[in-house]
Amino acid sequence: MNQITTSKALQWWKKISSWGELGPKSLAIKKKGRLPINYLIILPEHATETDLASRFLDAMRNALGPRKKRNMKLLGPSVIGKFIDLNEFNDYIFFSDEDLNRWGKPGKDLVSACSEIKVDIILDLNQEFAAVSAALSRTIKAPMKLGFYSEEGEKTYNIMIRRKGEDLAESGFKEIFQILGIE
Repeated sequence: MNQITTSKALQWWKKISSWGELGPKSLAIKKKGRLPINYLIILPEHATETDLASRFLDAMRNALGPRKKRNMKLLGPSVIGKFIDLNEFNDYIFFSDEDLNRWGKPGKDLVSACSEIKVDIILDLNQEFAAVSAALSRTIKAPMKLGFYSEEGEKTYNIMIRRKGEDLAESGFKEIFQILGIE
């Protein structure tokens, strides 16, 4: 099966199996509402986007300030994790090909580790649809899931950002920070 067909089948199964479940309380992105406190950042699956992810993490740490940066968690492939400075992060989960099942989807151990994560917002930094990251995003319960626009991702993310041009520069970071209510 190709990746898109498998993803659609998993989305259909998740929809049927979780029918009737109520999610956590929703967040309001406004000055008087409750601002998000805990962030899960899903690192890109492609090595070509590593520099972008590193710059985004630096910008996010600077925007949150020294006290709140400890509320950032990372999730992503171990290949990408080698390029990220982890001294600033206390909580992270990296997975390898061994953590995926024979269809290339997250295995039981990875899914159970991710289902225990409690965050307010999931930020998926994959600029193109990544099936493993999307499957993990669906596993984690969070009121707000933010990702880049793709037809496959419409069922996974609450908020989707359209890219302008070939890459996401600092102006895109500002757009994400505005959505999150980070000043």
